[in-house]
Amino acid sequence: MAFAQTPNCSSASKFYSKDSINITTFGASTVAGMGGFSFQPDLQKNFESCYVGKTVSITNNGIPGETTTQGLTRFSKAIEGRTGFIVIDMGANDAQYIVNKKMKIADTEKNMRYYIEESLKHKLIPIIATIQFYNDKNNQFLKNCNLVVKQINAAYKKMAASYHVYVADVNQSIGRDFGLYQDLIHPNAKGYKLISFVLFDAINEAIEEKLLVIGINQNYPNPVHDVTKIGFSLSQAGKVQIKLYNMLGKAVRTLDDEYQGSGYHEISANLSDLSAGVYIYVMQVGGQQLSKKLLLIK
Repeated sequence: MAFAQTPNCSSASKFYSKDSINITTFGASTVAGMGGFSFQPDLQKNFESCYVGKTVSITNNGIPGETTTQGLTRFSKAIEGRTGFIVIDMGANDAQYIVNKKMKIADTEKNMRYYIEESLKHKLIPIIATIQFYNDKNNQFLKNCNLVVKQINAAYKKMAASYHVYVADVNQSIGRDFGLYQDLIHPNAKGYKLISFVLFDAINEAIEEKLLVIGINQNYPNPVHDVTKIGFSLSQAGKVQIKLYNMLGKAVRTLDDEYQGSGYHEISANLSDLSAGVYIYVMQVGGQQLSKKLLLIK
């Protein structure tokens, strides 16, 4: 399996207003890194390639072998003074403890609630990573662990929905492709690169929904022959009006006049019936007005 060397840059990168992107990663061995591999370097490269000029800070707070219960005592220190995002990737060791009847799934759920609530209290944006399957070929114990992994991941997704936080579905992306593993559970270089893309996408989703300034993109294609697209971003829901004006200041087309939710949006406009020339499109929302020029050619 081959992966792209760089990610597809989200439109979030065009409208992100802060000077830095800060990501705290917390968990056990998958976070700590194993066999000389980890996801943090690739995640750093992903953000630096798309968010040009921004300072990217990623901390590694992973300790191999820990359960979610064992991690509780160091969580406060891990998030102390941190801002931005926190990736919580933990629970695979819980599955073994649960199968061995040393823990219950209710314990894992309680611990994850603590991590989420403490993160939110410290104004961090949680990204909950689902845990990957064990390579359970010819191993009944690990087959039993994977049944628990499914339950834990279902609980994590339900919890994330109830707290309105974000899921990085590592389990879905890796699936049962054990060619991405270096042993029974830990990713190899390709596996970690895939995890970096999954986390990158989840954090971008959070940026688009929570941290974007209001902005409007240059239309594309430009110059326009007939149909063009215009992207715009909202920091919160509001009534959006986008009108197209000719160089005499006359409104010739209303391109959008709807209530829109926060995040990134894109509209398509067919301008084939208009005369060639320079036009200005103007977006009004929340008392703000933004504009850009487009060139229509025949």
